[in-house]
This record gives sequence, structure tokens and C-alpha cells, in this order.
Amino acid sequence: MKLNDYLSPEELKRLASALLVVLGFIAIAAFFGFTVVPGLRYQAHTTDTSVQAVQGETGWLDPTEYPAVAREVIPPIDPRTVMTPNPELLARGKALFDQNCATCHGAEGKGDGAAGKGLNPRPRNFSEKAGWKNGTRIEDIYKTLDEGIKGSSMVSYNYLRKKDRMALAHAVQAMGSFDHGASDPRALASLEKLFASAGEVIPNRIPVSRAVTILCREYAEARPQPAPSTIR
Repeated sequence: MKLNDYLSPEELKRLASALLVVLGFIAIAAFFGFTVVPGLRYQAHTTDTSVQAVQGETGWLDPTEYPAVAREVIPPIDPRTVMTPNPELLARGKALFDQNCATCHGAEGKGDGAAGKGLNPRPRNFSEKAGWKNGTRIEDIYKTLDEGIKGSSMVSYNYLRKKDRMALAHAVQAMGSFDHGASDPRALASLEKLFASAGEVIPNRIPVSRAVTILCREYAEARPQPAPSTIR
């Protein structure tokens, strides 16, 4: 028994048309139910659609163009040579500041470097007391240099030697003439122990741009491309 036995060709056409209309409504309802409505709900509950890049967080791919550094084994240092600022330490710290920090913090450490204009938050103004994330004491500045500040463009400078980090901390502190506060004796003792107890190994380091160049060259050498055929 077939459907043609009950319906005429005209009735079959009308039935097919009705089924197509029903299927069309079902498809439209499904589209709104699974695509349009969820999208409208997402927009209604989202106030900020911008994606903020993670900046200066240790462990992420760091695009900072660190200078090339050869591997170096450094013995423990006498804390008495780094805990108190002297002209030699300050000169070394200022040279490191000019090399690593001035582009963002400015030549005088006032947070007005050319590379810092588009950063959020803005680079710290070392001549003013307000706003220092970890504090203004020498142990606080050393902590910032050692760890960086998450959520900002202040990356860790732990690739520098401990003595150089301490010289840089003294130079940064010297840029502000305000009272930096009394140091915590326990924190100072901890630093002295850190410097005297163990040496350090500075690994080889090259700038990101140079690493990319080397990787591209090695990839090309490992996969030589065939010479283009000559059309005659």
C-alpha cells in the first residue's frame, strides 16, 4: 500500500509544500535557539570585550630584548661590599639603569621614558614616594628587581648578577630625595645571608630577535628547498 493510493498528485504537492514550510520554521527556530539567543545573552552579560595581554609575568614568553650574556660562575660575595651604597656601586647601578631601565622610566627615573608612554600602568616615577608597589626600602627595590611585578610591564631582572641587582637598587633609590623608610633588620639579614651563602651561575642568554634568526636559519638548513626547475 502506497501513499499514492490515497492521495492525488495535487494533494501530494500540497502535502510536500506544507512539510517544507514546517521544516523551514523548525530550522529558523533552531537557528535562533542555538546561535542568536546565546550570542545576545553573552553580549548582555559582558561589559568589556577587550582582551588584555599579560605583561611582565614571569614564566610567559618574554619578548624583552635582553643583551647577550655568556655563561658565568660567580662565587659568593661579601655582603659588606653591596649593602651600603658607595660611588662605585652607584656608578655601576646608573650604567645598568641607562642600559635596562631608562627607555621606560626615563633618563632621570621620572617615569617619562619614550617606551613607557603607552604602558598601563605607567612606569614608576622614582623621584616621588607615592605608588611604589613593593615599597621604597632597599630590600623592597631588590625584591622588585628579583621578581618583577605581575600585571605590569616590570619584568624580573634576575638574569643580572646579585651584585649588579644590588647596585641597580641603590641607583634607583638614589633617584628619590624623599625618606625611603627604615629597613627591616630581618630583611637585611636575609639579604646578607643570600649574598654570602652561595654563589650563582649566570646561564647563556641571547636576545629574542637573535634566537629567532638562528631558529629560522637552522630550520632552513634542515629542510633544503629543491631548486626551481628550468622551463625550456
